[in-house]
Amino acid sequence: MARRRTANVGQSGRCNQGQRRASYRAMSATPAHICPLAPLDPLPRLTQTLPGCGGRMRVEIEDFEVEEIATYAPSGDGEHLFLWVEKRDMAAETMRKAIARALGVAAGDIGMAGMKDRRAVTRQWVSVPRRCESRLPAIQDDRICVLDAVAHRNKLRTGHLDGNRFSIRLRGPVADAAERIGAKLAMITEHGLPNFYGSQRMGHGGATLAAGWALAHGAHGLVRLQLNDGTQHTFDLGDRQLRRLAASALQAEVFNRTVAARMADGIFATVLLGDVCRKTDTGGQFVSDDIEREQLRLTSQALEITGPMWGPKMPQPAADAAAYEATVLGSLGLVLGDFSALGHLAEGTRRPIRMRPANLRCVVEQDAVLLQFELPAGAFATTVVGEIVGPAKSEPELALTSLSHFGLAESAAKVDVVGVLVAASSAALAGVDVTTAGGND
Repeated sequence: MARRRTANVGQSGRCNQGQRRASYRAMSATPAHICPLAPLDPLPRLTQTLPGCGGRMRVEIEDFEVEEIATYAPSGDGEHLFLWVEKRDMAAETMRKAIARALGVAAGDIGMAGMKDRRAVTRQWVSVPRRCESRLPAIQDDRICVLDAVAHRNKLRTGHLDGNRFSIRLRGPVADAAERIGAKLAMITEHGLPNFYGSQRMGHGGATLAAGWALAHGAHGLVRLQLNDGTQHTFDLGDRQLRRLAASALQAEVFNRTVAARMADGIFATVLLGDVCRKTDTGGQFVSDDIEREQLRLTSQALEITGPMWGPKMPQPAADAAAYEATVLGSLGLVLGDFSALGHLAEGTRRPIRMRPANLRCVVEQDAVLLQFELPAGAFATTVVGEIVGPAKSEPELALTSLSHFGLAESAAKVDVVGVLVAASSAALAGVDVTTAGGND
């Protein structure tokens, strides 16, 4: 028997409480629509030939730290005030509302460049109207600490950041964690990682993704959906924030599926005719028409292949790449028109299918390892951690899957039958730092 759960229900403000209760009673008598799309789990690993270090993440709040890397520094003058804020174990939207409430302004007056993790210690810029400066002491939430305040000319907008700096502690790793992590980091440094969206984008159990599926298929108002795990969820698709998150989750899942398909087909690092490529130095995009030339540029890291974030304004691929992406989309029971139905919620864009973490470093502590790295805006730290953590148990059969299957050269790292690094090129090891706490760096 399906279990029933009410989740992600917002307040649209278009009906009174009694009407809303009546609507929910009517919904409970309506058969739930079954959502056929669930988040891809587990996501494939590029480093699957190497055993991971194991360990548990987020045992303590301080085990996961995020610091925003700003695109620009506040100027010191203007009608807005940039606050350098540290929050602890608090969702980004909860922080926004708490600051707005303390300062006596609308939540929409609070600007943030990005949404940081809830169960973590995070530091980021938050903008408020400068007229609120005298009321800053009213921010009394123990989970929020204002570390600095600097004036600036404009409000902070989504995307006004270069990336994020992470410090993540894994507790209880395997005994030879240092060796295993060194092997993983060498491979990641040379080849990068799939730029997957993390499972948090899809919502608990894929609930937010299911809401996106419903939106794309014309649902509105209160709807009931049954997920693959049998749970039933009631959504208020009249809620603006839920619609935005749901549309984004649907785009993200199709992107993940496209990247995973390229990995499975051995073309993760192979330029197809018609691929939309992105120049590394300028960010400019173009459609590939000379695959031999673009393959050389991909190998030299002068460009990256992009994947689809479907929507009517998405830059379209051509030729082989267009057919490939359309096939993946169709296999999920979707067409471009479904995203057109989402309107401005999913206008469409492109996203690099590979990310390259910077300043990778690992410190081996007593019964723990500390991973430190930087990621570009929009990349997920959980993808990096997932590659390093698993599989904790050596699996000899994984050695049968080589880097060449993904279209990558195997000169960087050689593995024996149990996936333990026995040799790595100096190029791969450059920038890889694995040290022991208390030892000599």
